[in-house]
Amino acid sequence: MDQSVKTATAPPVEVASELCSRFRCTKSDCTACAAVCPVPGAVAFTQQGAQVTASCVGCGACAAACPNGAIRPQISDQRLAARLRQGTQGGSSLRIGCAWAQARVDVVVPCLARLTEALLLAPIQGGASQVELLAPDCAACGFKKAAPQWERALAFTSGLCQAAGLSAGRVRRVVVPRGKAEEAAAPSNVSHSRRAMFRGFADRWKAVGVTMEAEQELPETFREIVQRHGENSKRSDLLKVLAELPPAKPISTVVQADAVPLAQLAVDQHCVACNVCETLCPVGALSHRDEGARYTLELDAARCTGCRVCEVACYHRAIHVGKTVDLALLFTRPRVTLFTAERRTCGNCRDSFVDNTTDLCPACRLSGDRREATARLFLSGGI
Repeated sequence: MDQSVKTATAPPVEVASELCSRFRCTKSDCTACAAVCPVPGAVAFTQQGAQVTASCVGCGACAAACPNGAIRPQISDQRLAARLRQGTQGGSSLRIGCAWAQARVDVVVPCLARLTEALLLAPIQGGASQVELLAPDCAACGFKKAAPQWERALAFTSGLCQAAGLSAGRVRRVVVPRGKAEEAAAPSNVSHSRRAMFRGFADRWKAVGVTMEAEQELPETFREIVQRHGENSKRSDLLKVLAELPPAKPISTVVQADAVPLAQLAVDQHCVACNVCETLCPVGALSHRDEGARYTLELDAARCTGCRVCEVACYHRAIHVGKTVDLALLFTRPRVTLFTAERRTCGNCRDSFVDNTTDLCPACRLSGDRREATARLFLSGGI
């Protein structure tokens, strides 16, 4: 078998297209990753959804911003969380700083925008009394476009602390001068110059990609791909951390839905049980079951990321995203029944559908409406 090896510089993150809202639904206008990327042209949108080019510098802001966990850094959240927990000493405060925070810190990251809510809570899970984010003035930084991401993550984490019965100040920002960070655990033989620090990040966060070209296989169709609902590891990590926080009864904490990657959905009587929402949901938060003739659509509330793919993809506009959401959902993790109804059999095509007002399924009604419109036009002399 003829094989060849190609070596190319790969970006320090990879994209799982099946989790990308833009890939699963062309009506999605999600730009979460591009909105925070500080490098022009590093993120592009194609038919395969978001694509990250080799110009990516590995700041990780796009991965933290993606609500569906579609972007995965080479240094995984799990590895970084282990590092953060390792820097925690019982009851002490953990200090996390960006590369340009002039202070002594426990852990240095290229940019604070790399930190997700799960990563910010990991030290508290490990016993830290407080997590401090040491940040200089982001307006003077080349990564300033990413700053809103870590500020959103900090606000979301504070809300989660409140919902968990902890003080919202357990994770807080500390303003420091701009300079260079001194990592407490850094080896003595490591250069601390800015150039060496940045080069070190580039070496660590970029890799050489080797791909094998073998016999061509038929590519998967879009229908085959969307049948898969990959694990949103970003949300899974967060749920695991929340479950292991100091036990407390969750407190209802209602926030604006557009400020967090979470949503509360409602489905009205226009639902026809077509299951398009379930198929296109990137994270598999929607599912249905048939019990005899009864159809039920359910939502796994803790898995929903508020990406709105279901809302924009619903032809009948039956799905509605609430303006507010209760963060306690991430602790109680309820399965919510959104819609239930008896299925009927179409009197024309014999397909099953849900609608108690007619004997014809939506497709046959639409076809009939078009025929009637054409006939009226013809009789009126318009054809």
